[in-house]
Amino acid sequence: MARFQILSLIGGGIRGAFVTSYLKELEQKLGHPLADHFDLIAGTSTGGIIAAGLAFGLSAADMHQFYVDYGATIFTEREPYKAKGIYRYLFPTINWILKKRTGGRLDTAFRARYCPDALEYAFAKGFGEHTLGDIECTRLIMPAVNLTKGEPHVFRSTHLPKAIHDRDIKIAEAVIATTAAPTYFPHRQIGDNAFVDGGVWAADPSMLAVAEAIRIQQFEKELNAEAAIVTNDIHLLSVGTGRSEFSLSPPGADAGLLFWASRIADVMGTSQSQGVHLPLKFFLGDRYRHVNFKMTEKWKLDGVENIPQLFEVGERRASETFDVINEEFFQHETPCFVPFDSGEHEILLDDFGF
Repeated sequence: MARFQILSLIGGGIRGAFVTSYLKELEQKLGHPLADHFDLIAGTSTGGIIAAGLAFGLSAADMHQFYVDYGATIFTEREPYKAKGIYRYLFPTINWILKKRTGGRLDTAFRARYCPDALEYAFAKGFGEHTLGDIECTRLIMPAVNLTKGEPHVFRSTHLPKAIHDRDIKIAEAVIATTAAPTYFPHRQIGDNAFVDGGVWAADPSMLAVAEAIRIQQFEKELNAEAAIVTNDIHLLSVGTGRSEFSLSPPGADAGLLFWASRIADVMGTSQSQGVHLPLKFFLGDRYRHVNFKMTEKWKLDGVENIPQLFEVGERRASETFDVINEEFFQHETPCFVPFDSGEHEILLDDFGF
């Protein structure tokens, strides 16, 4: 197999504004679509939005404009929850206590915090009625969790037989599924299955993307016995959504819901991303490049007030890293993948799990 290049976009809520600004600046300096240089684009949650757009054929500037137009409105607060029966007398007091102790509201104990309507409108306008089967050039993967089956799920373009099951799913539906962060947005029902955000298990999809590259090689070897399975020509560019250095001091000898409710999502997301870097560096060596920025303060997943500053940081990091990224990734152009057609092949490589 020839050189295989991966672009991996990490989840992080509205901090994806950094990613769009960074990629837009790289693309402008490059002078043509940066997706032309990647065999596979992987994205989780906010990274899934950007990955889907790039793989579908939209420019990095288009995706940046998407965040300019819809970034703030995606996180639209719902109308206050109205308790019923005897609870309507207790609700205001309990809600006040919870907000004072955790920063959250009791509303979120009964439903997701943000209204999904703005999210659905934005994605429907961006992707229309197009399906995953309409992605024709750059391979795409987006992790999610299938709650109905109780297992991880990967939405993908039709580059592997496994994708046959999802080829008719609308891109907008798949993107909503990979961004349906528990407590932030409602789960997404697609057919008989309910899905939530892939950040639950793969906030950083980089390792998953490397596994997908090897899986693609295995499939090609099934079609052509002379094809080789190699890992020393896989190159990966990973773009993060801010590096935070958290340090927590749980109260007393134990901590419960009041302490963890406002902290667990950040701890899980940050720890997952940190935990991916070491094995990737070990496995890929200098073929792995990670671009990020250090957060000097806590920028929340829904902190829309930080969008302008995130745009500025993205532009600055692009100027700082372009020469290195250009040399390492943009000197190689990748061919379009050949979609899998079950009518042309008898092989159904369906034994690799998700």
